[in-house]
Amino acid sequence: MLRPQACVSVVAGAVLLTVPAISGQAQTSNPIRPPGSDPSSFSGPRAARIVSLVPAATEILFAIGAGDRLVGRTRWGIHPPEARSVPDVGDGIRPSLEAVIAQDPDLVILSAGADNEGVADRIEALGVATLALTHNSFSDLGRNILEIGVVAGCETSARHLSERLDRDLSELATELAEAPRIPVYYDGWPDPPITIGRGSYLDSLITIAGGRNVFGSLEAPSPRVSLEAIVRADPTLVITSVAGAEDARASIQGRPGWSNIPAVAASRVVTVDAYLVSRLGPRIADAARALAQAIHPDLARPASPAPAVQLECRP
Repeated sequence: MLRPQACVSVVAGAVLLTVPAISGQAQTSNPIRPPGSDPSSFSGPRAARIVSLVPAATEILFAIGAGDRLVGRTRWGIHPPEARSVPDVGDGIRPSLEAVIAQDPDLVILSAGADNEGVADRIEALGVATLALTHNSFSDLGRNILEIGVVAGCETSARHLSERLDRDLSELATELAEAPRIPVYYDGWPDPPITIGRGSYLDSLITIAGGRNVFGSLEAPSPRVSLEAIVRADPTLVITSVAGAEDARASIQGRPGWSNIPAVAASRVVTVDAYLVSRLGPRIADAARALAQAIHPDLARPASPAPAVQLECRP
C-alpha cells in the first residue's frame, strides 16, 4: 500500500482542481505472496521469470526495464510491441493454470477480485509465488508500479516512472486549467448501462482532461445506471472506447431509447482507443491527453506518436 498521496492543485477559473499524485512510497517492501506463507514474511530473491496476467503490469515491467523477466503474458498484453514476442498464456481472468505453469515462472502477477477468487491459492499450491493487483485508482497505479519495481529489483526505475507520470498529468491539467468543464457520460457497457464513478481512475482522467463526469458523485468505480438517469444527467458529450474500426456512434444511436439523450440525438458521441484508456499503466498520461482531445479538440495538444520511454532497470 502507499501512504496517502500528495496532490497537485490547479486553479481552473474559480474551480480548484486536485490532481491525485501517482508517485509515493510503498508501505510494504515485500509484496510477493510466496506459496504457503504470510505475504509480509517473504524475503526471497527478486523474481527472474514472471508471468503477467495483467496487461498494465506487462507495460509497467517493460517501462521500468524489466521486460526481459517476462516469460508469459495474457493474450491482451500486447503493448509495447516487444511484448508480442513473449509467449501468450491465454486469458488473464480464470487463466489456464497448465499454460501458466508451463512457462516455469517464479512469480505470477494477476488481478485481484472476485473474478480471480481462488486462482492465487491454486498457483501457490503448485509452488509459485503470486502478486495480486487492484487497478481502479491513481493510488492503485502508484502502488502497483512501486511493488512491481520491488519484486523485479528495479525500485529506482519504478520511482522515476511514477514521478514522470505525475509531471505529465500535472502539465496537462495546467494546460487545460481555464477550459470549461464539459459534462461527459462515459459509456462503459451498453446493457445494462455501466459507467464510471469517482472510484475509477477514468473519473480522474476526465477531470484532468477538462471534463466533468456526470456520474462522478457515485462512489463505485463501475456503477450500473439506468437510461432514465443518463437522460436526466443530460451530458454534453458521450465518450465510448473502441478496439479497432468499430462504428461506435452508429451503435450507440441504434440502441433502443438512447436517442432520448440529447447528446446522442445530436451525434455528440466520440471514441477513444480502448487499448489505451482501459490500461492503468505507464501510458496513463497519453490516455488523459486522448480524452482531452475528445473533450476539447481545439484546446488540447494531441498525444505524442512517439513510443513510450523505457527506463533502464535500477535497484
